[in-house]
Amino acid sequence: MSTAQPKGGVGGAQQRADVERDERERLQIQRMERALVRAWLQAPTTVDRADYECLRYALGLARLHVFRPATGHDDVTVDAAQIAPLRAWLLEHLYDRLRGSATAEEKLVYCHQAVPELRARAIELRRALIASHSNDFDSAALDREAGRRALVVVAGGGGGAGYVYAGAFARLMEDNLIPDYIVGNSIGAILGLFRAQRRHGDVNEYLDFARPLKNGDIFSAARRRHEFCLPGLLHLHLRALHERMSTGDLRRPLRLDEMEIPLDLVVAGIRRRPYERLSGDLRKPERGADRWLPMWVRVAGRFARILQFFSADVVEPIILGRDSDTRLVHAVDAAGFSAAVPTILQYEPGPRAGVTREIFAELMATRELAAIVDGGVADNVPARAAWQGVAAGRAAAATRNAYYLAFDCFFPRLDAKNMWLWPITQTVQMQMRINRVYADTMVRFDKTLSPLNIVPGGDALDMAVGWGYQQMDSQIDEVHEMLRPVALMAADSAAIAS
Repeated sequence: MSTAQPKGGVGGAQQRADVERDERERLQIQRMERALVRAWLQAPTTVDRADYECLRYALGLARLHVFRPATGHDDVTVDAAQIAPLRAWLLEHLYDRLRGSATAEEKLVYCHQAVPELRARAIELRRALIASHSNDFDSAALDREAGRRALVVVAGGGGGAGYVYAGAFARLMEDNLIPDYIVGNSIGAILGLFRAQRRHGDVNEYLDFARPLKNGDIFSAARRRHEFCLPGLLHLHLRALHERMSTGDLRRPLRLDEMEIPLDLVVAGIRRRPYERLSGDLRKPERGADRWLPMWVRVAGRFARILQFFSADVVEPIILGRDSDTRLVHAVDAAGFSAAVPTILQYEPGPRAGVTREIFAELMATRELAAIVDGGVADNVPARAAWQGVAAGRAAAATRNAYYLAFDCFFPRLDAKNMWLWPITQTVQMQMRINRVYADTMVRFDKTLSPLNIVPGGDALDMAVGWGYQQMDSQIDEVHEMLRPVALMAADSAAIAS
């Protein structure tokens, strides 16, 4: 259930201010827990485990606002006035200590001194919440929400560099760490689509599908006609993926709402009026003078020009899957639009995509859009979008207590072969100033294929998967600890875990 949007007027302004303050404080509490876990991993003998769990449970309790006690149950809104004293106490006494430059031992020693009062406050709040919501939830449901975090994976864009994500997913699956919600963009949308199709998938099955792919299975010559997307150098048809992502005797395309793991994909809508002010060779790139140059030269030149799209005045992010209407979009169509790099890759829905066409036509009309393209120009690693999706109840079981694991493969690199991408990667990193604070763990993949290597072949794909596996393995202890259930009282830990 989405939270209601504040109305206009003086009352609406105050309501918006209250919502913004609540979101800011919940994010601060989230960052405190991240700092606490990292300190614990560095110095686990400094604080007794029961005290450490009490600290984490109290941080989870202070983030409560809305949650769903059980499957099939309506969302319950917790009285903010009841939560406020504990939240304020934590922010006043522990925020600076945990977020400061002290050593891990110093942070934990200070937190240990705060445990007796914090435990008393948490016990009292827990008792009060159970009493005031006796018809809504029981103690077990409250303890689950406060003490157990869902795994949310955010998979960013980056073209062929993103194949490392398959290795990261493989490492998570090896330890039975199953995402409760995935938000993807561009190549992250395509890899996220594979992972979201089944909760208990097999990465080797995905790789067996991808290894023999040829350019013709993914691309074709540029199309003259464009309905929803900008014209590009190549038509991204994703024919092989369409064939795989279909069901039934008639091979009906799978929709976003049919993924076993909730999946949202990010696209960018180009606003009509700013679009009309762009230079003619960007709006009609097939007429440009570069059409006589070799393809690799044309692609490089287009990459340099698409910086004009990286502006909030020109594009807006659209989250497909966030609402009930866009969940009906065919999943491969959603991923195709998310990967349609402006003026380079053009994606258009196929002849069987009647529902997708209707939904996108309405989107473009109501939002006054000229085209829909790669989400990376609006939000390349959409951690904030994932955070907002969890707040809206998109994670499995509609929990609002989540751990955000973000994948980034497209950032500035000081090496000769990637130097030509420096202006774009620098621009994308400006988005990260916002998104970085929403991610608990940001995995930046140092070794990747080239972003231009969209169809890498078996050997290169296996190499990328190995790199992704190794990078994820270096972070796996933090992932496990962030996801480990905790309890206010040590005796309750096993119950929460179950």
